[in-house]
Amino acid sequence: MIINEEKGHAEIVMVESFPLGPDEGAVYIYEVRPKVIPAGMHIDSFYLATFDDQNLELAWGIGNDPKEALQDAAKKWQEKVGEEEENPFKKILEE
Repeated sequence: MIINEEKGHAEIVMVESFPLGPDEGAVYIYEVRPKVIPAGMHIDSFYLATFDDQNLELAWGIGNDPKEALQDAAKKWQEKVGEEEENPFKKILEE
């Protein structure tokens, strides 16, 4: 059964930033605030943790609060990058 839902929209707002130093990039936390519409999207707000290496900004983690998004990002960084580079999300969580 296919249900036709009206397409939704969301507002994305940066709520925290963590510059890591010259030439080390930055971590940003965004709150995604979906606009609830009666015949469509009913998702609650959530958070994204991103890493910007001064060339490209990528989303790494998602969570119900900023800390959960950072924890998810730290885990994914560890799985994909490993110990080759310092885990910026882990660094922020430990501060």
